[in-house]
Amino acid sequence: MSKFYLFSTGNKIKHQGHIFIMLLLLLSIKSYSINSSETILPSFPLISAPVLSTAFFHLLLTLLGTLIVICTVIIFFSLKLKRVNRELQERNKQIFDINLDLQRTNSELLIQKGLIAKEHYESDKFYEMLVHAATDDISFYDRDWNLKYTNSALYSMIGLDRDSNNSLDPSTLFHSEDHEYLLKRDQALSNNGFFESELRLRHKQGHYVNLSTRSVTVRSDIGEVLGALTISRDITRLKQVHEDFIKASVEADASNRLKSSFLANISHEIRTPLNSVVGFSNLLLANDLTIEVKEEYIENINHNSEKLLQIIGDIIDLSRLESSQIEITYEETSLNQIVNEIIEEARQDIRRNEKSIILNVKNQFEDNGDLIFTDRIWLKRVLNHLMDNAVKFTLDGSVEFSYMLEKENIAFKIKDTGIGINNENLGRIFEEFRQEIDGHHRPFEGLGIGLTLAKEVVERMGGKIFVMSEKGVGSEFSFYLPYRPAGSTKTKFKSLGNNQVLATLNWSSRKCLLVDDNKDVLIYLNRILLDTGVTIITARSGSEAIEIIKITPDIDVVLLDMQMPEMNGIQATKEIRKIRKNLPIIAQTAFIFEDDKDIILEAGCDACLIKPIRKDHLLTVMSSFVKSD
Repeated sequence: MSKFYLFSTGNKIKHQGHIFIMLLLLLSIKSYSINSSETILPSFPLISAPVLSTAFFHLLLTLLGTLIVICTVIIFFSLKLKRVNRELQERNKQIFDINLDLQRTNSELLIQKGLIAKEHYESDKFYEMLVHAATDDISFYDRDWNLKYTNSALYSMIGLDRDSNNSLDPSTLFHSEDHEYLLKRDQALSNNGFFESELRLRHKQGHYVNLSTRSVTVRSDIGEVLGALTISRDITRLKQVHEDFIKASVEADASNRLKSSFLANISHEIRTPLNSVVGFSNLLLANDLTIEVKEEYIENINHNSEKLLQIIGDIIDLSRLESSQIEITYEETSLNQIVNEIIEEARQDIRRNEKSIILNVKNQFEDNGDLIFTDRIWLKRVLNHLMDNAVKFTLDGSVEFSYMLEKENIAFKIKDTGIGINNENLGRIFEEFRQEIDGHHRPFEGLGIGLTLAKEVVERMGGKIFVMSEKGVGSEFSFYLPYRPAGSTKTKFKSLGNNQVLATLNWSSRKCLLVDDNKDVLIYLNRILLDTGVTIITARSGSEAIEIIKITPDIDVVLLDMQMPEMNGIQATKEIRKIRKNLPIIAQTAFIFEDDKDIILEAGCDACLIKPIRKDHLLTVMSSFVKSD
């Protein structure tokens, strides 16, 4: 463009110079014509040489002058043209430089445009990745509620892909109780500009997903409504946790109420027999009592003492169940003997309460096969709980106890004609602290843990327990245990107590060391052993017992309390073993957990007696270590 401009400008100057020269020639000719018109024209044919020479000379001068003018003009315009050309060249160079700058700038602009486009693309891609990486559903709808954009979270929540979801009517996925969701959303957005609610959508697998949704109206800069943005979060797990928390809270409240009721019951259950023990013990102090009256008082004291021991045992066993510390110990046992003991105790209970109850026993078990391997103590306690309940809740009528062999199980059934249980309470009758009637107005005693213990023990012995009952008609409790016949197989554990009452014992040449920091226990044990003739030495501490053993080498047996100040029974046992390795040591303790017994035996004790210590049990255990004279 600049070159064309320079070329056209130069040509224009040259044409102007030519025109100017032609004008000068015309002016010269005209001047000459005017000056010589009088001489030349009239006498053209008669021209003389001098005149012609003068005219020619004038013409020549005129032409020379014209030429000089022309040359001058040409030189002037040439110089001007060079100057213009130089200016044009400089201008052309400037324009060329400007063009180079423009090209560089254009190139830089193109690069910047590419960078901006790349950055914009990467930014869009980044935000798109962020949106798609979100676990919450992010959806945008236009003013007509057409879905314009959504991430993949919604599809993963309900188990569908994008195409399957788009082909469905969204309302078909709603829960039957959430069909007004769309109407409520539209009204709220129109009135308030936002809407929050919960929504349940049907999953592909059939279950419902709980969503927490929030919708807001989207407007342009001038306030025009563009559509709505909805964010939905899956709160199914959170709802479940919340419901579980509420359920646990309700259960905790119920448990607290049950425990409060249990504490009230236990206070009543302990104080009632304790009142009889204390009361009849005080009555025994009277001097005018006959032997029959004393025996009656003593029987009441023994009976209520057994009730106290059973209550305390049940409470301790419950704690052992909760800490999984109950162990089943199998030994060879006569099933008929256990049943006979249970029936005899039940008859005594019926007589004591003066109830008109007929007690029937159906033994369908083979007499020659009644020797089985089982945990005698726990089996007897389960049967005791069931029989006690049958007698307690039967005012009159009958109680039937039956046991038989069914295939590979022993079946026990206890049926009564008592008050029965409502159907709605059968499902929770084995729960701890549960009684059909709670509070101070309940007509029957009990802690509400007997059936819980029975169920847990039966299941740990490999059996199952069941109940059938009808209110006002009666109840039937039954349970099954695996039949383990006793034969030549040796028992895994040896029971220390065999419930044998030794008629006569003569230990007059024997010595027994009693170690206990409690004076009353020492007096009680002295009185039990008095009839055996054994020589008794007492000590009130572990260190005192060790000193006595050092100076008395002929001691035959030691009854050692485990809980004493300064040196306890475990420490004393280890020290005694350093002095006399084979001296029989019988521990006496109020701790009844299996771990405690294991620790006692591992320390070096030969046997373990659980307080309160009964006379027959003590004599039986001592007979294993002390020989009669």
